[in-house]
Amino acid sequence: MFQDKALLEQKLYLVGLVFAALSIIGIALLAFTQLSVPRCEFNLLTGLYCPGCGGTRAVIAFLTGHWFKSLLYHPFVPYCITLYIVFMVRGTLAALTKKRFKYMKFRNGYIFLGIAIILIQFVVKNVLLLVYGIDMLQKRI
Repeated sequence: MFQDKALLEQKLYLVGLVFAALSIIGIALLAFTQLSVPRCEFNLLTGLYCPGCGGTRAVIAFLTGHWFKSLLYHPFVPYCITLYIVFMVRGTLAALTKKRFKYMKFRNGYIFLGIAIILIQFVVKNVLLLVYGIDMLQKRI
């Protein structure tokens, strides 16, 4: 059982490396194209934000160094990126030191916290919009 968990963490680390390589290629390709943020169909139909509204803007803001703006657009994005960075640093240390450092353990709490962040930002953005007339995504990148 213990060996299965260690193997899972190693496999997740390898998937993380592939994701990093694909992300670098994707960012390089986007650097040579015009970035446009797609409109949310749910928002167009209802006037309300969907749980994912602001995610694309948050990624673009994060990648361009506007980390606070990314947090405001969609806090799930910086949460995932931070979790990914910590996971990959710990995995790299574990791989380089022959497991003197341990891989970061996968916990269901990370998923539950992510879901909570998505739901809370969904409610807060729509309350701000409906009750106070504050449009959190009005300004485009």
